Amino acid sequence: MTKLSSTSQLLSSQDGDMISVSRRLKEERKRLGLSREIAAKALGVSVTSLYTYEGNRVTPPVSVLIPLAKLGADVQYIVTGERATALLSPEEQQMISALRAATPSVRTALLSMAHAGVDKQVVVQQKYVGGVGKVIEGDLTIHGDQTFKF
Repeated sequence: MTKLSSTSQLLSSQDGDMISVSRRLKEERKRLGLSREIAAKALGVSVTSLYTYEGNRVTPPVSVLIPLAKLGADVQYIVTGERATALLSPEEQQMISALRAATPSVRTALLSMAHAGVDKQVVVQQKYVGGVGKVIEGDLTIHGDQTFKF
């Protein structure tokens, strides 16, 4: 049995898991603001294939999940239903990629610049929980008008 097929079997091993994976796959695509056409092209699959993954007809293979992760999707959430600790914005992902590719001296300079712009007295702790929304622990300052509808 190949790694790919064993992963597909794992994803659909329990009743309801496959439906959840399909639903979460579609949810993540929409969260990224991707149409089916654009997502399918980026993932290297047909629109029909993506439709079958999102429609609970076929388990999405790892060969689809890997490029989806590179687009910024939370693959841990798609597979398990539990969000990764924190999702990075595209800008943060770009910064981390650049930092990883940099020479040691450039890394040191970048880290020094980043630390220079941080208020040393402010320590912000964030905690992300749940699949419905996010709970943030720590200090939060909101500037501007706010409207809350319940």
